[in-house]
Amino acid sequence: MDTGKRMKQKGRIISFNSVSLSAVDNKKEILNRISGVIQKGEYLNGNETKKLEAKLSKLLGNGYATTTASGHDSLLLALASLHLQKDDEVIFPVNSYPTAFPVCLSGAKAIPVDVAINGQIDIEKLKQKITPKTKAVVLVHLYGLIGNIQAIVTLLKAKHIVLIEDCAQSFGSFYKDRPVGTFGDIACFSFYPTKNLGTLGDGGGLYTKHKRLYDFFLQAKSYGEKKRYQSEFLSGHSRLPEIQAAILYIYLKTLTRDFLKRKKIATYYKKKIKEKSLLPFVRVLTSDPQSDPVLHLFVIEAKRRDKLMQFLQRRGIPTLIHYPYPIHLLPAFKQLGLTYGDFPTAEGLAKSILSLPFHQYLSKREIDVIVNALKEFYLKHKLNP
Repeated sequence: MDTGKRMKQKGRIISFNSVSLSAVDNKKEILNRISGVIQKGEYLNGNETKKLEAKLSKLLGNGYATTTASGHDSLLLALASLHLQKDDEVIFPVNSYPTAFPVCLSGAKAIPVDVAINGQIDIEKLKQKITPKTKAVVLVHLYGLIGNIQAIVTLLKAKHIVLIEDCAQSFGSFYKDRPVGTFGDIACFSFYPTKNLGTLGDGGGLYTKHKRLYDFFLQAKSYGEKKRYQSEFLSGHSRLPEIQAAILYIYLKTLTRDFLKRKKIATYYKKKIKEKSLLPFVRVLTSDPQSDPVLHLFVIEAKRRDKLMQFLQRRGIPTLIHYPYPIHLLPAFKQLGLTYGDFPTAEGLAKSILSLPFHQYLSKREIDVIVNALKEFYLKHKLNP
């Protein structure tokens, strides 16, 4: 994602996300903490990382958290802990572009599945994909939205299938009063700059309630070492820099306040879209009724999406598409042997979804400008509902 995408609207700049705004807002403390790390001379696996991991464990509750170099690495390590063989199958949603890469690199057989109209795994389609060879399902809480977690947990437990939650875009979201990431066997997080909890570089995390998996992660992210230079199995390394851990700890201090603002902004967006009679032309992707999401992105499904995107750009309103292609339509995944028409819902969404500017610094005035521009576009083109 373009982390710096900002555009002017009549003298004002509308930011697509909060990356630079958060950094400027916390600049003094960030620089002080970076200076402290430099002076201490611990740049990896130091006190800042230990403090962050302890805080993450406490927030998620009754489990074990460790950090990694990226969300990508987190999912790679999660899959590695299952010791998958080439005939084993891992199911994941076909519309989650970043998730597909670690799954396909895991050594197991990647099995994409279609999604429901909110972009989350379609449980009925999931049931059809499960076979005796299914070893794991990667449940992606895409956009920070949440699907019917309970139904999926019940289904997989009955079949003794491992559930991995990909929480890269959903940090802070809840389902039935529990944090997402606590329902599966393993949870993977990303601290990429644009995420709900993001640093000023790359970073990731893993969470599990299983001590044996936690012990594996500690070894697997450091050359398979149980003790220094005593590698017990082949592995690479994946470490969160101390500076990035320090920055994340700063952002954790205002997380509750920032998330409350994001929720209010999402509510205001929906209210204005309804007030402007845009619902025949625009559909807001929604979360399960039993969830309390902290959105990573505010995603709509819009008629004449590409023309609308161009129109908004001319009005100084930045937008993006997450994601423009289901993975089975990309050359990198041609080995899956899939083709257009295999995943109709995901394919339809890819042609019509649009991510609007969304972050805790967005003002009601800016949202009014964005929604008014949507209204202007549909009036100008005189589309029928």
